[in-house]
This record gives sequence, structure tokens and C-alpha cells, in this order.
Amino acid sequence: MNHQLIILASFAAVYIPVLVSPGPNFLVVTQVAINQTRRHAVYTALGIASGSTLLACLAASCMGVLLAHFAWFNDAVRILGGGYLLYIGVKIWLQAKQPLAAQANRGSGLSLGKSYWYGMATNLSNPKALVLFATIFASLLTPSVPIWVRFAGVAMICLCSTLWHLTLANWFSGARMQRGYRAAKRTINRCTAVVLIVVGVELLWRH
Repeated sequence: MNHQLIILASFAAVYIPVLVSPGPNFLVVTQVAINQTRRHAVYTALGIASGSTLLACLAASCMGVLLAHFAWFNDAVRILGGGYLLYIGVKIWLQAKQPLAAQANRGSGLSLGKSYWYGMATNLSNPKALVLFATIFASLLTPSVPIWVRFAGVAMICLCSTLWHLTLANWFSGARMQRGYRAAKRTINRCTAVVLIVVGVELLWRH
């Protein structure tokens, strides 16, 4: 029993610092929260959490170990992920000059379903997330680990990712954050765009 609890504690010790550190998921959910509605941000956050849960399920079923041994698969994820992040970055850069009100009006026509898939696609297109789940997590979940530990690990990933990204969605949708954002919208959007573009180019350039 103690051994199983150590495995779950190791899961949390590895995942939580990665979860809360700023990255593509953080940038995307905050951008949606600021530029669209709270509901759009919530659905984006749920999409991101779904992506994390899916990757955790793959690791729990030991498929992560298999995926880690296919170089062509990792290359495909790297290229697709880099291209997608580059696309998001360019899109945010082009929107930097647009007034916040104009973006909010346009966002009202964006379906909640698209917001959800936007979040999931961002998470699944991040090769670093795939490597994390396919190597570290999969190595912790060896075939000898009981099934309840696997379920508990997946549930922990789902719960932590959901709570964190929903917190970001609600926080950045607040009136105070909106007022502060209006004053520095162009700078914030362009800094966000640069980060995503640099990460995307780095992934595409890597061999």
C-alpha cells in the first residue's frame, strides 16, 4: 500500500510544477478569457483538461512506452505541434491592434464547442506534454502497478488540470483583470505571440 501511495505522490510531484508553469496551455486559456467571454474560457479550460486526461490514460495503459519508441510518431507530433503553435502565435499577433470590444463582439459568434476543441488541440499539439506522459508517467506505471493506482493517477491528473485551468479562466475573465489588460493589450498580445512563435519555430527546427 505504501508503495502505491509513493507512486501517486511521485505523479503529483512531477505533474503539478509542470502544470502551473506558464506554457502554451496557460497562454491560450488566458488569451481566450481576456478576449472572449467567461464561458468560452471555461470551455477552453475543459478542452485542455480533457487533453491531459487523454494523455494520462495513454500512459496508464502503457501505450506511452510504445509511443516513445516510435521516432516517426514523435517527429509527426513535433511538426504538427510546432506548426499549430506558430499559427496561434501569428493569429494573436495580428489581433494585437484590434480593440478589445471588437474582439469580444466577434467572439460572441464563436461556438463553445470550437473553444473546447481549441483547448484540447493546443494541449495535444504540445510535444513536451506527450514526452512527459509517454516517458516519466509511463515509467512509473509499470505493468505490475495495480489497476486502482492507474485510475487514481488519471483521476488526479484530470482533477488538477481541470481545477487549475478553470481558475485561470475565471481569474482572467474578471473585471479588474479586463481593465488592466485594456491598458497594455498590444504589448501583452505581442509578447504572448512571440513566445508561441518561438516555441513553434524551435519545434519545427529541431531534428
